[in-house]
Formats: sequence, C-alpha cells, structure tokens
Amino acid sequence: MKTKNYFYLIAMVIGSILISCEGVEDLESCDGEDLADTFCEQLDIDLIATFCSDGVNNSYYTYNGVDYQCDGIEASSCESALSNITAQMQKDEPDCFAKKKSTDFESANKKISIMAENLLLEVRNKSFN
Repeated sequence: MKTKNYFYLIAMVIGSILISCEGVEDLESCDGEDLADTFCEQLDIDLIATFCSDGVNNSYYTYNGVDYQCDGIEASSCESALSNITAQMQKDEPDCFAKKKSTDFESANKKISIMAENLLLEVRNKSFN
C-alpha cells in the first residue's frame, strides 16, 4: 500500500513540474535592416544590422556576427551600440562610406531605432497576450 501512495505522490510532483514549465517560453524576437540600401546602393554588399530583444531584460544589435549589447531594453539605450556598428561598417566597407556625411549616419541610426522600437512594442504585446 505504501508503494502505491509513493507512486501517486511522485506522479503528482512530476505532473506539476511539467505543467509549471509548459507556460515558460522565450519571447525574444529579432528584426534586421539592410543599411546597404541607405548607404551603398551602387555596391552589391550586405550591411545588415539586426536588433533583438525579449522586451524585459535583454536587447542587443548584431552586425557581422558580433553582438553589441544595449545598456537597457529601450531602443534609446542602444546609442553606443549603434555608433560601434557604424564604425565597424566604415572599416568593413571604406569605399561605401568614403563620401558620407554625419547626417547620413544620423538618418540610418534613426531608421534602425524606429525598427527597434517597433520590435520592442511587438515583443511586449506578445508577452501580455
């Protein structure tokens, strides 16, 4: 009789663990923007900056396989990451950026920030549903 009771107890514990873990999911989402469209229309290259966030505690940009962490989860906290990406793009594609002005970089950064804000809004909406 005791064995049967232990079996039920173990089954209940395992069942409750499985049920409690079922609702946990990774809500991280990513979206990318090809900046070659903005900077280097005449060159056949990819300059893709990708923004990823879980909307709660982790946001970062990825460019050319390198992650550039943001200071927080808001797109506005990613200014240093964006400037690091821009500097790396200039090193990677000097022909593309040779004649660009700072206003060109500002418009590209604004474009990426808007993409990031839209993604954050989408991730947060998913987490509340």
